[in-house]
This record gives sequence, C-alpha cells and structure tokens, in this order.
Amino acid sequence: MDTKAFFLEPAAGGRGSVPRCVQGRTYFLRENVTGAEDGTCRFSVRLEGGALHFRFCVNAAPYSPFREDNEDIWQADAVEVFLSPDGCPDHYKELEVSPYGVRFYADIACDGRRLPRADKTAPAFTAATRLAAGGYEAEICLPLAALAGFDAAAMRFNAFCLCGSAAGKQRLLALCPTLCPTFHKPQRFVALAEQ
Repeated sequence: MDTKAFFLEPAAGGRGSVPRCVQGRTYFLRENVTGAEDGTCRFSVRLEGGALHFRFCVNAAPYSPFREDNEDIWQADAVEVFLSPDGCPDHYKELEVSPYGVRFYADIACDGRRLPRADKTAPAFTAATRLAAGGYEAEICLPLAALAGFDAAAMRFNAFCLCGSAAGKQRLLALCPTLCPTFHKPQRFVALAEQ
C-alpha cells in the first residue's frame, strides 16, 4: 500500500453532492463521530479483474476472539465495507473481516425510519489478512458476479475500521465519517472514481 495517504475531501458542488474515492489512491480513515483526522488506518480500493479489491492497513494492536465466519465480529477489531451495488440507500451489503481472517457478510435493509435489518448469508467474498508489527493488513476481494444490479457509476460505499478493543475502548474510524455512533448511514456513502 502506498505510504503517502490522503484524507477524503468533502464533495465539491454543495448539498447533495457525493464525495469521490479515487481508485488506487491511499486514504487515511477519520474518527467516525467527530470527523477528526486520524492516522491509524489506511485504505484503498480498486476495480480490477471482475472484482472489487478493498485493502486496509491498521496500525493498532489487533484483538478478536472470534473464529467462525458470520459471528458478530464487529464487537472486537475488524475492518468493514458497506456497499450498495446500484447506489440505492435502501439496501446494501455489509462485509467485515477480523484481523485473523474471520469474515462476516450480510444483506442490509434500511428504510431510514427503523434500525437496519441484517440478513446474514454465506460470505460471497474472499479475505486475506497478515499480522504486521503493531497491527495488521487485510484485503477483501468481492467478485462483481456476487453483486446483482452492479453499476460502477452508480455504486456507493463506505469503509470502516474498528480498533482498540484490546484496551477496552473500541474506536470507530471511517472513510467518510457518519458523525454519529453508528456506521449505518448510507447517506454518507461515497462514489468510486477513476484514477
């Protein structure tokens, strides 16, 4: 992953504009509730070879007691991607990976009035993780064939990192912060841009 990293910039064009995440560029995730700059997690994404590749580099001691796919791994350290294949905020995919390669996958239904409903399904993606000094790296590979209705121009997503669980205080980081204590805010999803 590139050692030079950027923070995602707000969308130019005012209200209703969507921030754009440039393929192949490395971004730092921000603190989710305040939006403060944070250098703990770097993130990049690319669309290549019929798949989306999401890469995270986390500089925090990893902790996760979970060992089986589709356990509630967000209760410890993990990286996550929420993705709407067609840009519709009413439904999206939730992909998660623990520092040890345990995966979580769910279809999320969100009508904006109630808490989102998650229907866990067998993970439709692969994940590779590697422990590194003081942290870990994770890559999620999601085949486009697993995304009914996928439209690269319309697709919207956000990337997240949960870290610090070993110290008893989980921190929430986001590519485009939701500015509240939950990641489930599809109105904060971003677009994918060419290099």
